[in-house]
Amino acid sequence: MIQVKSRGAVQTCLGPAEQLKINTPEYRPLGWREVWEAFAVAYPGRWAVQVFPPADQLVDSKSVYHLWVLEKEPDGMNLRG
Repeated sequence: MIQVKSRGAVQTCLGPAEQLKINTPEYRPLGWREVWEAFAVAYPGRWAVQVFPPADQLVDSKSVYHLWVLEKEPDGMNLRG
């Protein structure tokens, strides 16, 4: 079972965003599609971003995925145009 938990709202350079933590109880690695499907079920029709920090700021102790759910589509990031 994949868990989607809100960690609260934060202000970002893309505007207000709700930070999500996505994982399984046993912290098994998830594929991109599994993370996306868990997000899409919990937040249908919404946009979210995932970030990849530089190596010196990486937190990688467990298979936990963080997404930031945006209030609106981020300008310039829609690959469909």
